[in-house]
Amino acid sequence: MAKKPAATKKVKNEENTPKKKFREKFTEALELPKELILDLPKLTMIGNHDLMIENYKSIMEYGSARIRLNTGLGAVKITGSGLIIKEITSEDIIVSGEIHSLEFINSGD
Repeated sequence: MAKKPAATKKVKNEENTPKKKFREKFTEALELPKELILDLPKLTMIGNHDLMIENYKSIMEYGSARIRLNTGLGAVKITGSGLIIKEITSEDIIVSGEIHSLEFINSGD
């Protein structure tokens, strides 16, 4: 007996929904901060030694060579050496140390 192929689950891309597009256009029209309205992280980097991430959700991994944070867009992976969390609040986090790279990992991947 031939096996039926496994059903594939379609993942709805939230970025293309009419509601998401409306919120983006509304935010732009009123010149509101996108990071607040659209639940986006805001990254501010000074040189390669200090990084502030606003609007993050949680810490997924923490070590002196790698830090991963959960955000509304997915994960942000920071790699480097001597990384420390210099300051942390419920809304933002400041990472210090020698930052070698930033990687954005989409939550849909």
